[in-house]
Amino acid sequence: MNTSNFINLIGRLGDNPKTKTLESGTTLTTFSLATNEYFRDRDGNRQTRTEWHRVIAFGKLAELFDQYLRRGEQVSIVGSMRYRKWTDKYEQARTSAEVVADSFSFIGTGNSPAENGTDRSANLVAAPVPATHRPLGKEMTVAETIGQDADQEIPF
Repeated sequence: MNTSNFINLIGRLGDNPKTKTLESGTTLTTFSLATNEYFRDRDGNRQTRTEWHRVIAFGKLAELFDQYLRRGEQVSIVGSMRYRKWTDKYEQARTSAEVVADSFSFIGTGNSPAENGTDRSANLVAAPVPATHRPLGKEMTVAETIGQDADQEIPF
């Protein structure tokens, strides 16, 4: 049975990305992404539910996030979910969820280079995630896999 760990979120950054360099020399960037769900309650009133997601990226993609993304901008993030277990300062076991980004796209208004004077012509597809952060068997980013399939002959 094949299974897949794939997530695509469209939302707005809650704050500017935070970037640091790990001991291994790999760049790591984290930020929060807010997504909204709209629905009607029993009385017919429109309601909004906001969910916050922690997004992390490594390497070249982390550098691109740090360079181009800012608080409030709307983006589409493609990646996979990871659950990390850790122990807090009170020795309590905790679990946190994070989206490990593979690629992203700018969405909506306020993101165009002409509006903020930024050149965003850089390659927005990440290099493969370091092996220590990659699920077993995952060797390429989503964009690389799609590009590879495009080179194959069409069977019809």
